[in-house]
Amino acid sequence: MGTKKGLMVQFPCARGRAFVCKNIGDYVQSIAARQFVDPVEVYVEQEEANQSYPEDKKKIKLIMNGWFQWRAENWPPSEYIQPLLISMHISPLKADQLLNEKGLKFLRDNGPVGCRDTYTRDLLEKHDVPAYFSSCLTLTMGKKYKVSDSERNGYCIVDPYFDIPDLIEEKDGKKHRHPLRILQFAFDYLRYRKPVKELAKREFFTLYSPKGFLDRDRSSYRPYYKAVCFYKAYSKKFDKKLLLDAEYITHWLDVDMSTGTNDQLLDIAESLVRKYAAAKMVITSRIHCGLPSLGMGTPVVFIANEEVVSESGSFNTPGRLGGLLELFRVLNISGGRFSTEDSVFASIDKFTEDTRFVNKDDWKEYAEKLDKACTRFMSDDLSEEQRNE
Repeated sequence: MGTKKGLMVQFPCARGRAFVCKNIGDYVQSIAARQFVDPVEVYVEQEEANQSYPEDKKKIKLIMNGWFQWRAENWPPSEYIQPLLISMHISPLKADQLLNEKGLKFLRDNGPVGCRDTYTRDLLEKHDVPAYFSSCLTLTMGKKYKVSDSERNGYCIVDPYFDIPDLIEEKDGKKHRHPLRILQFAFDYLRYRKPVKELAKREFFTLYSPKGFLDRDRSSYRPYYKAVCFYKAYSKKFDKKLLLDAEYITHWLDVDMSTGTNDQLLDIAESLVRKYAAAKMVITSRIHCGLPSLGMGTPVVFIANEEVVSESGSFNTPGRLGGLLELFRVLNISGGRFSTEDSVFASIDKFTEDTRFVNKDDWKEYAEKLDKACTRFMSDDLSEEQRNE
């Protein structure tokens, strides 16, 4: 029967809703896998891979990387999926359902499993599944998207973490204002009025929420308040000109379920990847901005916070950063103040458009191994036994 080459995608699974808020980072991971899939003969929906029964009865070679998975009842994939299990994260939110008898058999039969993080590796090893830390496939983005330094232009600030304390809270069906916070907001707005007014015009400060998804509160004061919270903290470590010249991006977007397609979302993800590849610097708390940027040689300032790295934080699901955070140069932010254990960043009093630094190179060995594994797996010149050696 032969095989064909598939690309795993993750279209929003809430089919009954008009719009679904989606993290485009899922499709950045698909773009990473697509580098090795030529041609892409079929899309495989990650959340519905158990329903992959091709009419031609050909098995589908599929790089299975990413976050697994909301619809745990659809796990494991069908027998027509011939997988390379690499850069996988098993969410603790769904681990009990995914790691049932059938799920464990699938992983053992197709292992060893390359794990995106050390949490997943340790979890699988506890269930006697052969596993290793592969890191994330987005580290290979330099294979296709790296540009020369002479082509670099501009700065990208992508979902950077910062605190946005509630000015108004709803309790027992009633709205309660925080007078001291409101006064502080008024004071800070007057203090930083010019840069805040400029930042508040950016769509990012309407959309961004540090707790995930998009901010649905369209109160007129919100963009100004978020701009104040951001600028008050970040102007301590980043130059005003850099903050005002940068492009602000969120990885969350609303998908129109009646018109949205996988091709559309792949195009959006690829356009972001190209933007990060050509940037002079990326400042982010998003791993699927930071990791591909490492792979493409773009200087990365990774912003960490307890909310970002904690196993109970809402910015990420638990365990996602184990083994990944160490690949970055990191600035920690807490209580509106920055600190770092990185010697290079410690030597930088304030980041400006003239600041130059080199990323750590720990990621390179993982990128090389990922490239080799995926290239080998998708090769037309090797037998199935040779690909799995």
